Amino acid sequence: MADRVAELENELARVCAERDELARRLKEADRYRTAVNIAQVPMMCVSAIEGRYLFANEAFARIIGWTVDEILSGDAYHIWVTVTHPDDLEVERRAIERLARGEADVARHEKRLIHKNGEVRWYVAHVTALRLPDGRLEAIIVQFTDVHEQREAAEVRERLEAELRQKQKLEALGKLAGGVAHDFNNRLVIIMGYTELLKRSLPEGGTLAQHADMVLTSAQRAAELTHQLLAYSRRQVLMPQAFDLNETVDRMRRLLERLIGEDIQLVTSLAAEHRIFGDPGQIEQVILNLALNARDAMPNGGKLTLETSDVSLDADNSEGLPEGDYVTLVVRDTGTGIPESVLPHIFEPFFTTKATGKGTGLGLATVDGIVHQSGGSIRVESRVGEGTAFTIRLPRARANAPAAEQASPAPLPEPTMRSRNFETVLVCDDDDGVRKLVSDLLVFRGYRVLEASNGRQALELAARHGEAIDLLVTDVVMPEMGGNELARKLKERHPRLRVLYISGYSDDASLLSAPLEPGTFFLPKPFLPADLTRAVCSILEAPNRAQLADRID
Repeated sequence: MADRVAELENELARVCAERDELARRLKEADRYRTAVNIAQVPMMCVSAIEGRYLFANEAFARIIGWTVDEILSGDAYHIWVTVTHPDDLEVERRAIERLARGEADVARHEKRLIHKNGEVRWYVAHVTALRLPDGRLEAIIVQFTDVHEQREAAEVRERLEAELRQKQKLEALGKLAGGVAHDFNNRLVIIMGYTELLKRSLPEGGTLAQHADMVLTSAQRAAELTHQLLAYSRRQVLMPQAFDLNETVDRMRRLLERLIGEDIQLVTSLAAEHRIFGDPGQIEQVILNLALNARDAMPNGGKLTLETSDVSLDADNSEGLPEGDYVTLVVRDTGTGIPESVLPHIFEPFFTTKATGKGTGLGLATVDGIVHQSGGSIRVESRVGEGTAFTIRLPRARANAPAAEQASPAPLPEPTMRSRNFETVLVCDDDDGVRKLVSDLLVFRGYRVLEASNGRQALELAARHGEAIDLLVTDVVMPEMGGNELARKLKERHPRLRVLYISGYSDDASLLSAPLEPGTFFLPKPFLPADLTRAVCSILEAPNRAQLADRID
């Protein structure tokens, strides 16, 4: 009997020990469950056998906008499809299949979770497999790490890096285009100049005169191409002034209506109350190019709208412009729109979606170059099948702008085209052919001409000459010393000196967008002999410098 009692006591002690151990484990499990439930790391567990959620903590419920009860009582597959972004379903499905096949015990991938309110955020899912003794997948535990801000920052960084690479590529192309256009313009000056002289010596209407006309016409068309290249490269010499953009748009209306055709309605909404500061001719080119682009996008007709308005931008504006006041020009069409894959390339030179022979691919590149060189910005919004809108910001003219900015010059009488006083003209150009052409034309018109091939030689020649020099005719871009520096140094010795720049290209920032100094004028290359002689005569015959336009067209 005593042995039986002892045996029962031992059994009771063992049962009590097991009970205490189970209680301890249960309490520990409760602590773990509580820790999981209150943890800030979203977690959940899904049974691979039963197809339901075994647990989900409050943090996980919060990031998808469901309650824990809704998750635990719902269908696991339905919930997964509902809260996972459609583009991420296949990636996650493949990861889980690898776990089910036993190829891995852990997985990590990025996915987007959709909150019940529609908000989408990026997370990293850390997946761990729980297996049965035979190796089959029993369940998966998933922890989520919020990486939305990091992901957005990375996307912004990648976009900025891509924009920087694109900007550097376009700048390199711009420098190349500007250099090519500069050299090509010099050749065109010679071709056009001597062809015009040759034409004058031929009988009018004869075969040779017609051939000369064809050469001249082709050279002028080539000149248009170089002008586009220079506009894109942002190395044109602009002649900015204050002018009314509304008046410009209104004045161009009849021209635009003829160009776009009767099946396209032209609508203007001109609400801007301030003038802009820019080169009127170049801004007209911007409007014309965008209008032609819109016309081509509406082969079956539509509506073209030109809008102007005033706007003030703060320092944190998204367009990269300095804080200040601007005038907005919007050119909007109801055309075919631009595909998203094409939008990043539309301002690239020679990029076109038109058929071969239908466009050079320089139209929008020219617009972009002119706008940015004018101190503005341009952006485009487009939807395929709905249309495209180009929004341009241009600097507003100062309210206290000097009279030279505000008023157009008085018209000049037609010059005599020959020197009356045998004025002295210093011609400086590093291109021998251009320099000889200019000098020969001026000598023929009765001017005394001094020739120099570079800035330093011009200074030495002027010093040896000893007498007054009435006019400096100089290229802008030259080795050793550019035309702008040469003009400044010569004016120190000859204060009344007038300057005529002959160039279509400049690397000198002071000539690219600022108004020219009094007594300084510009004749763009390439030009005809009559253009040069008319410009020189007009400059030297003007009673005072304020009477003459800064730009000779």
